[in-house]
Amino acid sequence: MRSLKWRTSHAVFVTELDDEHKEIFEALSGVQQVVVSRGPLVETRKATQRLTSCVVGHFAHEERLMRAARYGSMRWHKQQHDAARRRVGQFVLGIEHEDSKAGLDLVEYLTSWLHNHTRLSDRMLGAFLRNQRRLMCKLTLQAGTKPIDACTWVRANGDTFDPQTAEGGF
Repeated sequence: MRSLKWRTSHAVFVTELDDEHKEIFEALSGVQQVVVSRGPLVETRKATQRLTSCVVGHFAHEERLMRAARYGSMRWHKQQHDAARRRVGQFVLGIEHEDSKAGLDLVEYLTSWLHNHTRLSDRMLGAFLRNQRRLMCKLTLQAGTKPIDACTWVRANGDTFDPQTAEGGF
């Protein structure tokens, strides 16, 4: 079984996403510990519920970011999330029905899925988001560096105006 510890090789270099990935790895490790030690079903359910909550919350967060950024690969990325949601749901259902193999299968599946997903799909998303943020910062800096009288001001109808002498200001 692969390592359940988040490493910099999983980093997407967007702090909020990396922090959520770390939390998912920790929750997954918690499920593994309780399953391997054959802990009581109530503990397995609790650990599984925490993991599911982390995964569902993270996917929703990434999908909001992708929508807001108009990410071109959103459909492809979301399809991966949807497939993982379905598989995790199947394993959780097995755990609820006291299938002794379902817990280990969940850990094995999600460990592999996370390693692959963070290193390709999430890295692509991270690069897109970082580039978009750099562009926004650059636009803001460029827009804010000229004195007001050095700018050409244009109304919505296309007419130019001087904001210092125009009636009603902007």
